[in-house]
Amino acid sequence: MALGLYQEIIRLLTNYVFLSFVISWIIVILIKTFVKAYQRKRFSILAGLETGGIPSSHSTVVASLTTALFLSEGASALFIVCLVFSLIIISDSFTLRKSVGIQGDAINSFLTKSRKKPIKISYGHTFGQVILGILLGIAVSVMLYAII
Repeated sequence: MALGLYQEIIRLLTNYVFLSFVISWIIVILIKTFVKAYQRKRFSILAGLETGGIPSSHSTVVASLTTALFLSEGASALFIVCLVFSLIIISDSFTLRKSVGIQGDAINSFLTKSRKKPIKISYGHTFGQVILGILLGIAVSVMLYAII
């Protein structure tokens, strides 16, 4: 039993698609951490986990997963499903979340008038942040594929 679990963990940790996700996620967190450290003049690794900013971590991760699936399996049914969900996530990262940010402004206006603490607002990503995230995710998967 324990040996089977150990083997499955090893298979997961050496899986190309999983590695593409993990490496992309780590790289995007590091980039966002350093960009925010430069902007704020102070370093915090937690800044890389905050929402918003450049590049879009959602776009990076889903582009990396989708590219890795395509490179490893071709245009399979799983790739198509991943592509559809990736497009939904990417679209939401700069449309839906922008609307939520605007609603957050309205809520904060009400809270300020009520003398209550305002909520933190995120407006989602700009189109450029999303495109950069997609390109980063594709690049990581292609480079990792070339290495493996």
